[in-house]
Amino acid sequence: MKIATQWEISAHGSNLRIVSFSDSLKFNKTFKINSRRKAVVFIKYKGIDYNISTYNFKNIICSNQRQDNLMKCRFADINYKISNIYSDLERACRDYLIPYDSECDEAITITEQDIDSENNDGGYSREYLEFISVCRKISNNLPLHDAFLFHSAVFDVCGEGVALAAVSGTGKTTHMLLWRKLLGDKLTIVNGDKPFVRFFDNEPSTPYAYGTPWNGKEKLGCNMRTPLRHICFIERAEKNSCEKISISDAINLIFKQIYIPNEPQAAANALSLVDRLLSSCDLWRIRCNMDISAAQTAYGTIFSR
Repeated sequence: MKIATQWEISAHGSNLRIVSFSDSLKFNKTFKINSRRKAVVFIKYKGIDYNISTYNFKNIICSNQRQDNLMKCRFADINYKISNIYSDLERACRDYLIPYDSECDEAITITEQDIDSENNDGGYSREYLEFISVCRKISNNLPLHDAFLFHSAVFDVCGEGVALAAVSGTGKTTHMLLWRKLLGDKLTIVNGDKPFVRFFDNEPSTPYAYGTPWNGKEKLGCNMRTPLRHICFIERAEKNSCEKISISDAINLIFKQIYIPNEPQAAANALSLVDRLLSSCDLWRIRCNMDISAAQTAYGTIFSR
């Protein structure tokens, strides 16, 4: 790899601001530049690894620019190699990129036919449809790794994960934001729409909810995980209330929010995982309006211990 003897990285939003290096800078094997001269670069500086995903490169000469549309990402602690078509996908997944020489658990290829098969009643761009197609292919694969997509808004409160599930349009995002207004820095939003949930053999009763790039139109979330302790089913009401419900009460509610693959083995795994999820979490029904008092009622009940 050839690098100009003097160049500059401007990395906004990271611990590394503006740095000038000579040709003595040592890169690892990952160095990718797309046609817009934007890149994701993984460097080691003074013994610290940096993943710079917001950047502006100047005076760079690189002899092995990436020619194919190939990226590697980690979702729910599973490494995916993704062969994509449009460069927008890498930008959308920038917080989940891993070094280009990383070993991967799964490989996904997106074709024009995959994009064509996505529902485009909303007149979405092909770039956005590719983004959705990647989510679908990963969701079809997740149950083979004891994981699944759970349509919900998930946040962490002092180390405990809370999922709000509801039919689209009910107001789960609004209710989550009321919790954030109430709790401030005690609350961290993990994913506002489509978290992945995964079990591990060494913690069979602890489902972990993960942030993903598929976090809703508000783009609420981050690349973190939280042990999921509470699942709350949201209903609109004038009077606020929060009560525990049984697994039998929750079954019909939760299956409307779980992505079940068509492939038989993956579908069977997903169903088994949902059963484990319901047995591992406290289950709640929250009836609420859109006032801050709704969050006060729910939080006060769930965390009253």
